Amino acid sequence: MDPAWIDQLRMDWVKLYDVGQISMFQGKRILFRMDLPWPDNWEAFRTSVRQRTEQLAALGVEAIEVHNEPNLGLEWPHGPNGWEYTQMLRVAYTQIKSVDPNIIVVSGGLAPTITTPDRKAISDIEFAAEMLDNGAAQWFDAFGYHPYGYNAAPETEPSVNTLVFRRVELIRALFEERGIYDKQIWLTEFGWLRDPAEDGVNCSDSDPNFAGFAWLRVSAQTQADYTVRAFDWADRHWPWAGPMFLWNLNWALYPPGINPMCSHMRWFSILRNDGSPLPVYERVAGMPRRYSDYLPSLTIYAHNMTVEVSVECPASVMVGEFEIVNSGYPGSFSARVEPVTPPGGPEVEVFPPTARNGETVQVFADTNGLSPGLHIIYVNAQADIGERTMSEMIQGYIVITDEAGGC
Repeated sequence: MDPAWIDQLRMDWVKLYDVGQISMFQGKRILFRMDLPWPDNWEAFRTSVRQRTEQLAALGVEAIEVHNEPNLGLEWPHGPNGWEYTQMLRVAYTQIKSVDPNIIVVSGGLAPTITTPDRKAISDIEFAAEMLDNGAAQWFDAFGYHPYGYNAAPETEPSVNTLVFRRVELIRALFEERGIYDKQIWLTEFGWLRDPAEDGVNCSDSDPNFAGFAWLRVSAQTQADYTVRAFDWADRHWPWAGPMFLWNLNWALYPPGINPMCSHMRWFSILRNDGSPLPVYERVAGMPRRYSDYLPSLTIYAHNMTVEVSVECPASVMVGEFEIVNSGYPGSFSARVEPVTPPGGPEVEVFPPTARNGETVQVFADTNGLSPGLHIIYVNAQADIGERTMSEMIQGYIVITDEAGGC
C-alpha cells in the first residue's frame, strides 16, 4: 500500500487491519479493527485483548473497533446474538481502558440487513436495540455502523425494511428513544459497488464470490456521485456522526489468487485493478474540507423544566433537572453550572454546581413572594474544552396559580 494515495485524498483517518501497516501512516489518526472470536476461556481472552492493546497503544493507535459486523453469521459463526456480543464488548472495553483510558473504543460496525428466516443475519435495528437494552452504551465510546448505500441514492428515505445509506438515522432514533445523546455513531465502512462489467468482467449471482451482490451494481460515475453526496448529506444532517470511512481504497489490487475477480470486495474499491484512480477517488479528493478539532462538545438535555405552585403554598421547589451531555467527539469535560437570576425573579439554586458530562443537574427555586403568573428562570452551563470555552443556556418555568390547594 502506498500511503501517498491516502495523502492525496486528504483524509484525517485510516482504518487498518494489519499491525504491520500502522507505521506507514505517520500523522494519520488510526482506527484499528480488532477481530475477536467468542471466547472459550475468558481469562485467556482478557490477556489477549490486553496484550494486543498494549501493542496498539505503543504504535499510537487512537481508536479500536471491537470486532466486525457481529449481526452476521459470517462474523459470528454460532449465530448472531446481541446479548452475547455485548458481554464480549464489555470485557474487551474494560481491558482496553485498563491499558490506555484515552483509546476510543468503537463497537463493531453493524451490517445493514434484515433478519433472515434462519437468523444467520439479524437486522441491524433489532441487534442494536438488543445491545442497548443490555447496557452496551456504557461499554463503547462510539457506536460502529456500516451505512452501505446498496443501489440507492444516498438521500433515499430510510425505513425498517429498506437498505439505504440513511438507515443509520433509524439507529440514531434507537439511541434517542432510550435517552442516549452522548454517543457518536462512527460510520466505519460505507460505499457503493461498481459494476464489474465496466472492466469486462462478467460477475453474477451464480458466482459464489458475488452471490447476493449483483443487485448492488452501479456505474463508476454513479459510485462517484453517490459517495460525494453521502459525505455532503452526513455533513449537513448528522451532527451526531463521527468519522466516516470509505470502503475500500485498494482491494482491487490484490491478485485473483487472494481476492477473486468476482469478489464483491474488489468492486467496492476506489482504485481500478491496474491501480489507476476511479472517478470516485478524484471526486472525493476534490471535496471541500472543513477543519475538525476532534474535541467534545457541550450540550444540555432537559427533563421537564416546569413546575406549578399555588400562591398559597410558597416554598423551595424543584423545577426540574437536565443532563450535561457530550454531543461531540468522545472525551470528558467538567462544566460549571450557574443560575442567572433576573431582577425581581426567584432565587435559584443548582446541584451540583459542577458536573461532568453524563451527570444530571437538579434545579431548585424559592417561590416565596412570587405573584400569580409565569416566571422564567435561566441556568448557564460553561466548560473549557481545548482552547475554547463553550456555554449553553437553559430555561425553566414556574407557574404560580391563584387556585387554592393543599400545601
